[in-house]
Amino acid sequence: MAGNSQAMTGLGIVIAMKATANATTYTDIGEPTDITPPQSMDDEIEVTNYNSPNGTKEFIGGLTDPGECTFTINYIPGGPTETLILGAKSTRKPRGFKLTWPNGVTWTFDLLIRGFQPTAPLNDRLTAEVTGRVSGAVVITPAPSGGA
Repeated sequence: MAGNSQAMTGLGIVIAMKATANATTYTDIGEPTDITPPQSMDDEIEVTNYNSPNGTKEFIGGLTDPGECTFTINYIPGGPTETLILGAKSTRKPRGFKLTWPNGVTWTFDLLIRGFQPTAPLNDRLTAEVTGRVSGAVVITPAPSGGA
């Protein structure tokens, strides 16, 4: 009997970025191996007052913090992905990113690249971790009709 789960793996995810601030297209990030998408968290504002029920603190939502995005790549020193990422990092300004999930849903956001950390283990592949801070809202777009 077949199950009814719609679970999927991350195989096929594409992460891409705009090569320049004014670019209209995205360039794929080469050989990503691990992606942690942004986590949206709302600030909390305490609104407790003398009449709060049972002396219990009360809160309302404040501004939304769009969070960070990190991803790891197979690192090719001097390769096109390193050039793309370090070029964006050197501007100290957010750059457009697009994450396309295996089912065709996309998340687009501006990312300020803050960190680029290569690693060089003795008996394993070279990798680099990229860390960025999302600036502004994450826009989620459904998959195209009849898509993936």
